[in-house]
Amino acid sequence: MIDRGGLLMTDYILGAVESRFADIVWDHAPLTTAELVKLCSASLSWKRTTTYTVLKKLCEHGFFRME
Repeated sequence: MIDRGGLLMTDYILGAVESRFADIVWDHAPLTTAELVKLCSASLSWKRTTTYTVLKKLCEHGFFRME
């Protein structure tokens, strides 16, 4: 599951595409990575690997947490 529960975010500024991605996650959280891949495919025309790469990057910056 992916959520934004109680994590402190770093001083990282989201770019336009990252911001759209974050909005998708926040609008649908909690959700599985499979659900997120489907949403990003439909909304952003992304492949699975792109979704995972951006998710990993934003998790490292404290925006999201994967369980």
